[in-house]
Amino acid sequence: MTKSMSQSSAECAPTNRSLRRIVFRNTSANLMRLAGAGILALILPPFLVRTLSTETYSTWALLLQLAAYVGFLDFGIQTAVSRFVAHADELGDIGQRDGIASTALVLLTIISLTGCFIIAMVAWQLPHLFRAMPAGVSGPAKVALLVMGGSFALGLPFSVIHAVFIGLQRSEIPSGILVANRLLMTAMVAGLALKHSGIAYMAAGVALANVLSYGVSYLAWRVWAPHVRLDFALASKDRAVEIGNYSLSLLAWLAATLMISGLDLGLVGIFDYRATAYYAVGVTLTNFVVQTQGTLFAALLPASAVLNARGDAEKLGTVLISSTRYGTLILLAMALPLLLGGKFILRLWVGADYASHSILIMQILVVANMVRLFTLPYATLLLGTGQQTKVIASPLAEGITNLAASIIGVKLFGAVGVAIGTLVGSFVGVGLHLFYNMPRTSAMAIDRTSLLRDGLLRPLACGAPFLLVILLHSIAPNIANSANALLLTLAIVTSSWLFWSYGLMRSERRTLETLWRPS
Repeated sequence: MTKSMSQSSAECAPTNRSLRRIVFRNTSANLMRLAGAGILALILPPFLVRTLSTETYSTWALLLQLAAYVGFLDFGIQTAVSRFVAHADELGDIGQRDGIASTALVLLTIISLTGCFIIAMVAWQLPHLFRAMPAGVSGPAKVALLVMGGSFALGLPFSVIHAVFIGLQRSEIPSGILVANRLLMTAMVAGLALKHSGIAYMAAGVALANVLSYGVSYLAWRVWAPHVRLDFALASKDRAVEIGNYSLSLLAWLAATLMISGLDLGLVGIFDYRATAYYAVGVTLTNFVVQTQGTLFAALLPASAVLNARGDAEKLGTVLISSTRYGTLILLAMALPLLLGGKFILRLWVGADYASHSILIMQILVVANMVRLFTLPYATLLLGTGQQTKVIASPLAEGITNLAASIIGVKLFGAVGVAIGTLVGSFVGVGLHLFYNMPRTSAMAIDRTSLLRDGLLRPLACGAPFLLVILLHSIAPNIANSANALLLTLAIVTSSWLFWSYGLMRSERRTLETLWRPS
């Protein structure tokens, strides 16, 4: 019996190492995807704010958000396909894999046509939705929304191809397509803005880049995944119900996401139109932090589906703690510079006027997302194990709290109040995850004490020197430059030492020492 158990462990070990390599490879591919998204998010704004008037940039930012709403019509189907494909592929169930993907293709084709109709209705009513929109831009804005939003809607069926690649643990392929798409999109929008062509032509540039990427996605499927059949004939009612049951629970998550981050710019546009441009700038840097975290941990979804197929609850619990610790460390590394030197960064990026109006919005949003992203690894593992149905209440509670607080806040404080609403909602969401959802999660062996100690307190201890400097700046903002430089140097040295000696586990330090040691 002992011999048999040893053999079993020996067989599992390389499998687990292989899984870690796959997660690392997919995470690297997702970072490439993030770089592509960052091209559009970080390079375009400083160019556009210097080329367009504040009102025109406000309109452009609003149109981008409205067009992005089409993505919510996915209803979580892409996530469902990724999960089911990974699960079925692990079990060798080819019929289930191809049937799910084909059924999703049919569903998203129907939704795509519905999305085009919704975009047309919103474009028609645009001046009535945003009454403060300047009359001179409302006409081109309608055209821009039709063209740009329609192109996003037409892309919904092609998201099935991307989901298939993610489920097959080939994230590098959709990531490469996205990078190419963003490069072309950035070049076209920047070139058209430089020629003062107007927002309608800029939107046409976005649409053309999208359509070309859909063609590339189709070719990628034919070249690298022809064994996965995408055929309307394979679609079935039973699989549609299966996808629907999985996605139905995601609707609560999507609704919460819409209330948390999807409606913020729209609320500012309705109540404080001119501040839309400033809010858009503040939220852009924050969204980059959010997207980075989401991109890094997206690889956990198919990996957790594989572990769930094996019934390995203990391993899932271990992955939760380690991924939460890594996630918090990464969050601190990205957020602390924005909190400490945010105004300087904004001034370099978009100029003094935008920096002075956007800094407080950005800082509040950064703190809010640091709080809510602490439980992102848990939420991702839930999706991979198919247990998201048990945590519908918490995202809805966070979203409703966020929306209500944002509406009250924008009426009292303008655009800053919307950011405050996000901060209030974040504490509600995390609190419900920790004290209500985790005790009810059966697929993972969760030790909440270890999660809080190793996943949160360890990383916070590493960032404590920087947090003390931030606190000191808030108490005494007029610190001399020499003293400020000394404080920052001490914070960097101390945090680096804490990261090495306390943030990393002993086994992780040994692994890194082995990698660095000359052979």
